[in-house]
Amino acid sequence: MPQRSFAKSLNDFPIVRVLCGTVAGIILEENFSFGILAGLCGTAFFLSLLCFCFLKRLKHKFSFLSGFSFWFLWVFFGIFIVNFQKAEKPDIQHFDNKIKYAVVEMPLEEKSKSFKTTLSVVDSLSGKKYKILAYFDKAAELPECGDLMGFVSDFQPIKSSGNPLEFDFAEYSARQGIYCSVYLKKGCFKILQKGYQKNFRFYGSKLREKLLSIYKNCGFGVQKLSVLEALTLGYKADLDEETVTAFQKSGSMHILAVSGLHTGIILLIINVLLNSLDRSKKGKYLKFLITVSLLWLFAAITGFSPSVCRSALMFSLAALAQALNRASSIYTTLAFSAFVLLVFEPQLLFNIGFLLSYFAVLSIVAVVPILEDIFYFERNFVKDGFWVVVWKKSANYFIGILLVSLAAQIGTAVLSISTFHQFPMYFMLTNLIVIPVAFLIMVSAVLLLLTGGFSYIAAVLNFLLKLLINSVTWIENLPGSCVEDIFMTKTSAVLLYIAVFFFVLFLIYKKVRSLKISLLTVLTCVVFSGIFSKARQKDDCLIVWNRDRETCISFSNSDSCTVLVSKQKVNLTPVYDFAKLKGLEKVRVLLTNSLQNISDFGFISSGKKVFVLDNYNQLEVLESGGLNVDYLIVTKNIKADSLRLKNIFSPQKIIYTGQGVFVDGKNSEFLWKY
Repeated sequence: MPQRSFAKSLNDFPIVRVLCGTVAGIILEENFSFGILAGLCGTAFFLSLLCFCFLKRLKHKFSFLSGFSFWFLWVFFGIFIVNFQKAEKPDIQHFDNKIKYAVVEMPLEEKSKSFKTTLSVVDSLSGKKYKILAYFDKAAELPECGDLMGFVSDFQPIKSSGNPLEFDFAEYSARQGIYCSVYLKKGCFKILQKGYQKNFRFYGSKLREKLLSIYKNCGFGVQKLSVLEALTLGYKADLDEETVTAFQKSGSMHILAVSGLHTGIILLIINVLLNSLDRSKKGKYLKFLITVSLLWLFAAITGFSPSVCRSALMFSLAALAQALNRASSIYTTLAFSAFVLLVFEPQLLFNIGFLLSYFAVLSIVAVVPILEDIFYFERNFVKDGFWVVVWKKSANYFIGILLVSLAAQIGTAVLSISTFHQFPMYFMLTNLIVIPVAFLIMVSAVLLLLTGGFSYIAAVLNFLLKLLINSVTWIENLPGSCVEDIFMTKTSAVLLYIAVFFFVLFLIYKKVRSLKISLLTVLTCVVFSGIFSKARQKDDCLIVWNRDRETCISFSNSDSCTVLVSKQKVNLTPVYDFAKLKGLEKVRVLLTNSLQNISDFGFISSGKKVFVLDNYNQLEVLESGGLNVDYLIVTKNIKADSLRLKNIFSPQKIIYTGQGVFVDGKNSEFLWKY
């Protein structure tokens, strides 16, 4: 076990300090918006200060200035790159009633009612390019990735529902530099030039289409084909909700999300095929070029997902070190790959796939060596017999899978729970089965594609896919396979990650102080969560849910939740999730057409009078006498002048359904921001 302190070990990896400073700068800019000028000036100032410290070789009492300037140099660099790489929000009105010219940036992805892709639209006056989310009518002649097209449909701003516990699609799109969308019907667009923009992504999408066609010609079942496409090529458009749920609850969703595991298998296959090139220096260089080319071709085929880019870049650096006969540190490689990706796309720091990928690898690198010293069997090839060696190798292989699974879960559990609100209990059993099967599927798929769909290989692959799906389904159906409805605040998540960090330091360096800090942080998290939970349950709240032209209003107190809806088919999943978050077991659902009396539409929330105006009969009856309320909720059935409503109800606030308004126990209104 290493005896050096963490601070001294950190000095061995300066790129780690560079990465930490850059990440801090990105987070600061996202929260406080310093601007590009502040980032540029700060970077220049601290770079100058660092050069001054280096040239002057300051005395010991001033030596802290060099470290201080080094850290802040990269913090301001992080602030700078966020602003430098930030996509400008287009002026929608500037494009209204004009012919737009765009290039299809991404391969089309099939949805239930349309095809989805990303367009790069060029402003003919300024020459600026904007990324636009496009949905194509299925009846139309569809373009392909790289095609130049023209269209006349107007842009629409991407909006979030504003509902609690629902995915904020507008924020997600904005982090990708996309602020607008467009729906293109048949006859509203025209393909001007096929293959106008031929780049690495274009050729990758073309190759993926050919590989998908080979799969489809092999006669796999619908579910097996969708799993095979996702597992080997990163194509998830054909996955149904039932299959995704099964993999999520069994803890094997990472198999369908193409990541370092899949890239590692591809690299292993490449190394086996090109092993003879290691005999000469020129052969090593040739092997490096072929390996890097194939790795990034695989990344292009899978759509350059963050996890694949991370693993492709890391393996490329490792291949370069091997070709040059130089030792490489995994921490340096990991940090350098993250730094490079963040420089080109700082918003990746807030991408869940990017974070899960790096947290998993970092945890595996740090924790697995500690566990190996405890659980691995030592082999003695002199004294051990043949079958003993075979048994030890086999045992070590499966123990290795278990240890890697445990280590990866240590690094990703908090982030996964806070994002998906569930935790698979049999993740070690799952990985023990699915990882070897996934490896065999990847190898068989490569052989199948190389042979153009050889029937015997297809039969083997069909059996392996059936084995994988049945195993996942069996684990999903085990008692208590998945703990659901786990809600965690961002503060709790940060505290738990601090606790995990210091606990891993304790395992590595055996410092009792690290263990004390870890336990104290966990205790703080528990106390904070308890206080937050009690405060959350105590408050009454009123939520007007944004539900696609339908009425959905919930009134919650410390005991129960009443939901008023216009139709039975309204999606109430987030309503039930919110009730679980508040610890409420009783949820009563009322239909608006089942309420007979006007008084049934009146509610009390946080001591405030609330009235739901749902039909004109209510308006006509109350217009003569009036009704004083604090909050008037107007459904989409009513189209009345606001002045008329104010005269009848004298409300403090008029709320229209579809706004996603949340009113908490302190009587403050705001649009809920997830």
